[in-house]
Amino acid sequence: MGKYVTKNQKADEKRVVSVRIRRPVFEAFRSASIAAKDFGYSMSLSLVFETAMEDAVSEFKEISGIDYKDIAKTELDRKWENKYKTSKKALKGKSQS
Repeated sequence: MGKYVTKNQKADEKRVVSVRIRRPVFEAFRSASIAAKDFGYSMSLSLVFETAMEDAVSEFKEISGIDYKDIAKTELDRKWENKYKTSKKALKGKSQS
């Protein structure tokens, strides 16, 4: 890859989720997040959710033997490549016209 040009990946797309969390847990996280700044750190709720979800999927993989993260990534990669090929064909067709 180049220094300034990187390949977009379907896996880079984000989804918005809504969850309910017990108030004491949320308040503790919020307070800790604010305090972390005083120590030169940061805490991201979205990163905590993403990491927890990855850990949960990995934990279930150990139980079931099925790697759902790999399945989802493979499917996203396939869709992304198909979309890219379609766009490339469309551009190629326009340049030949």
